[in-house]
Amino acid sequence: MIVSLLIALLACAWFAGRLGWRRVQRTGVVLALLAVFAAGCGLAPKLLLEGWQAPYAQRPALDWAPSNAIVLLTAGVTYPPGGPLEPGHTAYSRIAEAVVLYRGCRAAGAQCTLLVSGGDALSTGEPLSLTYTRTLQQLGVPAADLVLELRSHTTWQNAQFSRAPLERIHADRIWLVTSAHHLRRAMFAFRRFGIEVTPVRADYLRGVWSLLPSAYNLYVTDAALHEYVGMALYHWYAWRGRTDAPPESAGPPVD
Repeated sequence: MIVSLLIALLACAWFAGRLGWRRVQRTGVVLALLAVFAAGCGLAPKLLLEGWQAPYAQRPALDWAPSNAIVLLTAGVTYPPGGPLEPGHTAYSRIAEAVVLYRGCRAAGAQCTLLVSGGDALSTGEPLSLTYTRTLQQLGVPAADLVLELRSHTTWQNAQFSRAPLERIHADRIWLVTSAHHLRRAMFAFRRFGIEVTPVRADYLRGVWSLLPSAYNLYVTDAALHEYVGMALYHWYAWRGRTDAPPESAGPPVD
C-alpha cells in the first residue's frame, strides 16, 4: 500500500510537470520523499502501530474453561518448488501460538478444539486451513481436535463462516489467535457476528529507528496501513448493516 501511495504521488508530479504546473510537481516529489523517509526511517510505523497494538501487547491469563475453542486465523502460503503448499513466512508465529495454547489447555485437563479458518483466498487450489492443518498435525495436534473452516477469503468472512462451527463445538470460551496488528480488526469482525472471543496475539510488529529508509520499516508501515484501511471499510460495512464480506483493501494479503 505504501508503494501504491508513492507511485500515485510521483505519477501526479509527472502529470503536473507535463502540464507545466511546476509548483505542484515539486510538491508531489517532496511529499513522496517525505513519505519514504517517514515510513522507512521508523516514524510512521511507530506512530501507526504503538497505540493500535497496545491493548494486545500482553498475552491474557490462561484461565481455561471446561471446554475451549482456539480460532487460528491464517496468513498466506508459500510455493516451494516440487512440494506441497506450506504456510507463509508470516504464519508460523500464529501457528506456534495456537499450538502452545492447545498444549496448555490439554495439560490443564480441559477440553480443547482448534478451529483453523481460511479458504482458498489466493486461488492456489487448496484452502489455507488445509495447508495449515498439515503443519499443525506435524506439531502434534491430533486430527480429532481440529476443525477446518474452508470458505473464508477475508477477515470478515473468517468471523462470518466460523460462527456455525463454533456453535457446533459448544465451547465455554473462545480464544482468537492472530498477529497483534491484526487483532483489532479481527475482534471487530467477530463481535459484529456475535462471537465473544479472548484475543491472543502471536507476532508483534514494531517500527525501528533508522538513519536511512529500511525495507523492514516500509513493510511494517504497509501492514499498518492495510489494517487502518481495512478497519475503515469494516466500520462502513457494519454501518450499512451488511453481513456479507466487504472487499479487502488493495494489495497482497498481510493478515
